[in-house]
Amino acid sequence: MAQTRWGAASDIGPVRALNEDSWIAAPPFFAVADGMGGHAGGDRASRTSLQTMRDMLCESTLGGRLPGLPDVDAAVTESAVAVAALASHTDPALAPGTTLTGVLCVWGQDGPDWLVFNIGDSRTYLVGHGVARLLTKDHSAAQEARDYAAATGVPVVLPPSNVVTRALGASMPGLPKADYTVTPMYEGDHVVICSDGVHGVLSDEEIAQVVTSGPDPQTTATALVDLALTRGTRDNATALVVRADSVVRSDLGQHAHVATRPVMSVVPVPKDTARRPRTEGGQ
Repeated sequence: MAQTRWGAASDIGPVRALNEDSWIAAPPFFAVADGMGGHAGGDRASRTSLQTMRDMLCESTLGGRLPGLPDVDAAVTESAVAVAALASHTDPALAPGTTLTGVLCVWGQDGPDWLVFNIGDSRTYLVGHGVARLLTKDHSAAQEARDYAAATGVPVVLPPSNVVTRALGASMPGLPKADYTVTPMYEGDHVVICSDGVHGVLSDEEIAQVVTSGPDPQTTATALVDLALTRGTRDNATALVVRADSVVRSDLGQHAHVATRPVMSVVPVPKDTARRPRTEGGQ
């Protein structure tokens, strides 16, 4: 079992007229969504995605049991449908859209795990031992260009960093496919979930330093957003920090170090064969 403490901060930033970021902390579920700039109703899209996820993953909806991977996947699909429905009376070219990333605390073979989900270019990091490890991969034109250059050795000119290739809504064809990974949870872990208004101006090393020096998740989340503003972010800036406490595992910490911990890609399985997770959450 595990307990969690969390803190969150969000700032409109120095340029935007509206904060289109949203965050939610509903243990064992934590997420950030970034409404896409240049699209109508980005704030509604981000709120709708998280509200739908929360409603789909609450214990009353699930008949008293705690959610697992199949439930998260179903919730992502339902969120995509809900966000797409916001476009019914808008110009299709400006249909509301949002990113979505976060974690669900689940019960694995040796103890609690972090189940990470991601669509878009918001990010989820695992921080510990002074190291920030990125658990998600950006769905962006810039990331695709970097991947191409790495695979072929051919230099490329990076496209603008704000061009997202996968999102909820935004007139994307079909339903978006989320990436899912699982990594073991250990005592003292910090997960940082943030919009590009934070990670776009802070290095992994800076994120790790802020988390390592923070006395509690709320102070840390506020410090991350404040530092992003100091670094000159021109976007909305949001950070949600989750700390794992009272973690009991049977594998005796053999993968405790963040830098060497396994991060495994997973795919949803039918609900009737899924292992049911158990976890405890609290602020």
